[in-house]
Amino acid sequence: MAKSFESWQFWNATRKLLGEPFLLRVLGKRNARIIRMYSSDPRFVAERCNDPLQHLHTLFTELDLAGRGDIARRALEYLQSAIDDGQHPAAVVPLKPTLDAEILADYQAVAELQAAIADGVPVDEVKDLVEEAKAEIDRSLTKYLEEQRR
Repeated sequence: MAKSFESWQFWNATRKLLGEPFLLRVLGKRNARIIRMYSSDPRFVAERCNDPLQHLHTLFTELDLAGRGDIARRALEYLQSAIDDGQHPAAVVPLKPTLDAEILADYQAVAELQAAIADGVPVDEVKDLVEEAKAEIDRSLTKYLEEQRR
């Protein structure tokens, strides 16, 4: 069974392929020791520190727990754009000021979907509208949960 990916593996490969001086410039670090700490297998070193990927993992987890996994997904899509077609994902849609406003937006998204189906638009466009409606409903749930925490 293959081991699961660990962030140090990314840093180790990046350090070997691109070199420490490049990583120091990109990360704005002055000490190569930090790069070596990021890229060391924790099984074989006494001293280890959390690297930027681990910090992102924590942020994405917390965003998801707060009901805004969509923001984490957009960030991942942004990172993925570096190796794919280079197109950046759409901007994150902020929550509306009230739950009622969020629910009204749900109705509008579903109405647009129904109209597209009735008009016989291409399947790809209908799928996009379905995803938009789901995202809108997810934002309503997030707003509801946010108001329940108060």
